[in-house]
Amino acid sequence: MIVAIVVVLAVEMSGRLQLQIQRQQNLQQQQQAFWYAMGAEAFTRVLLRRSLQGQDVVHLGQDWAQQGASFMVDDGQIAGEIRDLNSCFNLNALQKQPDRQQGQVQTLAQRTFLRLLELVAADLSMPAENLTARLSDWLDEDGILNSAGGAEQDDYAALLFPYYTANSLMVSETELRLILDLTPADYQLLLPYICVLPENDVLLLNVNTLTEQSAVLLQALLPEMTETQAQDAVLNRPEQGYTDVESFLQSPALAGLTVPADVKAALAVKSEYFRLQATTAYQESGFQQSTLFKREENNAIRVLARRFGGQG
Repeated sequence: MIVAIVVVLAVEMSGRLQLQIQRQQNLQQQQQAFWYAMGAEAFTRVLLRRSLQGQDVVHLGQDWAQQGASFMVDDGQIAGEIRDLNSCFNLNALQKQPDRQQGQVQTLAQRTFLRLLELVAADLSMPAENLTARLSDWLDEDGILNSAGGAEQDDYAALLFPYYTANSLMVSETELRLILDLTPADYQLLLPYICVLPENDVLLLNVNTLTEQSAVLLQALLPEMTETQAQDAVLNRPEQGYTDVESFLQSPALAGLTVPADVKAALAVKSEYFRLQATTAYQESGFQQSTLFKREENNAIRVLARRFGGQG
């Protein structure tokens, strides 16, 4: 009986030891995958600084914009993609409210976002006007509804699992998932076209970094522009990008279009914000990291935020 008890205890101790060893190996692999991601971040800072040094414009012909970069490392792999965040719609721009004294009904950002929803989100689970109003209410600093279809603190407090509106600028596009009645399908529908610039409520699009997919943002900004014209403006862009906004406005794709002053002010050929989406693997562990960078006036690249995991 004593021998049997000792055998049982030995087996139990051996099982626990194996479990602890496997757990420790998993932690070590995950930690190494994390440091590979941090290495990708450091490499991206250097790449952005070198690519943009002395450059008056930012365009997709520069080294930072090369897609599909993947590097083999010891027992693993590092892959990354850099995105210009001045080539998507900044949700924080919806915080600004129309100037009623000047006769404004909607701001340029609100009109652009509504048009964007009409173009890319026909299957949205709520009216486009309601989502626009709810985003404005989420971002503004008061608890008063700005328009019909909006939602403020009382609406969120009445939910089964209540919470309050931020009443401030967003820090990540994932906050969009908290908007009242927005579904996961709605979020995935909008994700390719939207972004969030922390502490920045300006709508600014770099015409040199728009892609075929994001060319629809030009249509949203310029209602008179057709899909063909938007695609032409992107596909027939000079290899080194437009040197200035006037060159873009004088391109054949925009011939005959009237561009208001406020729309012209929302166009640019430079960018300040970039995001790295890094994916790493080490042995049997994987890791994802998203890092937001800002380009300073002296071309220094500063890390504004990090997020671990995907965007879903």
